[in-house]
Amino acid sequence: MKIRIVNYEDDSWILGKFALRLCENLKLLGVEADVDKVPCPNADINHHIAYVYYNGKRTTRDTVMVTHVDFQWKLDKLKAQLRNAEMGICMSSDTAAKLAQQGLPPEKLTFVNPPHDGVMKPRKLNIGITSKVFEDGRKRESMLTQLSERIALEDFKFSIMGSGWDSIVDSLKSRNLEVEYYDEFDYERYCQLMPSLDYYLYFGNDEGSMGFLDALAAGVKTIVTPQGFHLDAPGGITFAFNDIDELSMIFSEIAREKRRLIESVASWTWPEYASKHLEIWQGILGRRRLSGLSKRVSYELDLTRARARSVVDRIRTVKRRFDGGESSLG
Repeated sequence: MKIRIVNYEDDSWILGKFALRLCENLKLLGVEADVDKVPCPNADINHHIAYVYYNGKRTTRDTVMVTHVDFQWKLDKLKAQLRNAEMGICMSSDTAAKLAQQGLPPEKLTFVNPPHDGVMKPRKLNIGITSKVFEDGRKRESMLTQLSERIALEDFKFSIMGSGWDSIVDSLKSRNLEVEYYDEFDYERYCQLMPSLDYYLYFGNDEGSMGFLDALAAGVKTIVTPQGFHLDAPGGITFAFNDIDELSMIFSEIAREKRRLIESVASWTWPEYASKHLEIWQGILGRRRLSGLSKRVSYELDLTRARARSVVDRIRTVKRRFDGGESSLG
């Protein structure tokens, strides 16, 4: 299969990137592919990026990349193009469905979701603790050690400010958990730290944490005990817990939510983008081959029928001559 990707824009811009990366990944699939600003008369498929620049003339078998159909003139242009083009390949199922509702032929509409480069790496969620530890254990700090045994290293990091956490911090680091620890309270650093948190965590059951107030003032979500003045801040508690099991469930749900976001586009890659285009084009070429085969079969059938009619006509002619007393059959 030979594919010409017709890119009408500068290669350095977004559509140029689509053209180049699509071509690159088609080649990895063993397809003969190239990029140019004009269609190729010898290509099996000429794929136009994007439809607004395509003149609508048939080259061989043409497909068009469809995006941003946001004016009536664009809709009219695409409708005219699809008289000759084999397929409009949209970026979403939503666009394909809306275009069909607006009168474009649904059999000539499909979609392939746009890909990402796969270079974005999710950062760890930053969990903040800003309290000091007391000998009587009133802050229930041992829960952090228990929690560290139940969470994934890649999901969370901890930022702790306050004295007395040394042994617990050492325990967390021994499990390869990432910890940023300030063993003394520094107000300036505290004011920088608080807005950088994803969640503020407080284990204690002793009326409430002043850090809880600052977290809310900074727009930071909270994971705290449902007691004291925590309860008097309307909607201030994002997640409430009383024991380690409840706390573990909260962290599991937070991690699942993050993974759901990551997985929602995990398959939206350039190789998959190229593969889905290839499937569409193979379908178009297969349909054409089937159509051509059907025409040949139809032709041969018509020829057989014509020959049969000729034989019948000759028999009738001979019979008429015989009935009329002619001795010759021919």
